[in-house]
Amino acid sequence: MPLRHHVHLSVYPLGSSEPTRVLSAIREAWLSPAWVNRRQSRGAWLLEIAMEAELPEGEDQAAFTQHLSIAIWQQLGRYVKVAVEATAEESDNPRHCELGRGDYLKLMRTS
Repeated sequence: MPLRHHVHLSVYPLGSSEPTRVLSAIREAWLSPAWVNRRQSRGAWLLEIAMEAELPEGEDQAAFTQHLSIAIWQQLGRYVKVAVEATAEESDNPRHCELGRGDYLKLMRTS
């Protein structure tokens, strides 16, 4: 049985209408988050979500980060920083994955 994970995801920088679009991409690619926070930070919007759930079948934390990031980038049509921290239910060690512009260019060419 797949392990449940506590997932915290943050997406930045966003325009004022983009947090809603990012949430839509996350819901389509995975699940509807249990906790959502959006706030302005340094002239842009920051979206944070938290969720307790299983990762999609067959995906480890790195693949999960790529999967969500691609969905978000395709929804927005541009790069934004996506950071995912996921902690397996039976672990005290969170795994932090963050994709930068180089990752964006590479992944968008192949998807």
